Amino acid sequence: MLNLNHRTTYGGGMAAPLNCRESIFNISNRAPVSPDAGAAEKHDEFRQVLGRIGCGQVVVGRDRVIEATGTAQTILEREYHVTGRESLYGALKQLFHRAGAQMPVGSTSWIATSTKDGITSLVHQIVNASPDETRTVILLDLDAHPEPAPATLRLLFGFTAAETQLAIELARGRNLLDIARTRKLSRTTVRSHLASLFIKTQTGRQAELVALLGRVAVLP
Repeated sequence: MLNLNHRTTYGGGMAAPLNCRESIFNISNRAPVSPDAGAAEKHDEFRQVLGRIGCGQVVVGRDRVIEATGTAQTILEREYHVTGRESLYGALKQLFHRAGAQMPVGSTSWIATSTKDGITSLVHQIVNASPDETRTVILLDLDAHPEPAPATLRLLFGFTAAETQLAIELARGRNLLDIARTRKLSRTTVRSHLASLFIKTQTGRQAELVALLGRVAVLP
């Protein structure tokens, strides 16, 4: 059953409203006015969340990639078989060309791509999102399976180690037979773990369970 007894208190009250020209994904390498000792850790945590749901971020300068998350590099390398920041910049330009879009200075752009379905599309773009010459690109891998964090599954649902592993394998799109073979378990054992997952998540079908796991993947 979903455990809502664990609460987190955020200091400073509610966050201020977002400027309509800014994006929650618009993370640049500019230093804050008042350095925060935990800022880098929070930044990395947010990137990990993006990676688990198939999103990668690239920060681009005038003619080069300044920063790219691991997920973004994986997407670009998969699409164009390139390595290195200079090559990543060229791959990014090709991706925009394939989407029939430009990459204006100061913009934040969202591009969805799927190798399996042959999709490359500019989903949304904010032209004046940044006051400087950097450009931020969010790449969404439509072929990715959102994967929740093991600690979050244990915290929310009280999964055992075996149940957590099964849940993650299901979230990755694997079927029960393959999971049983890989982990050298009997079908009866795997089905018993699955029945426990249904009870603890209050779901009744495997598709419903996987959908829930996908939503949980956005949590740290």
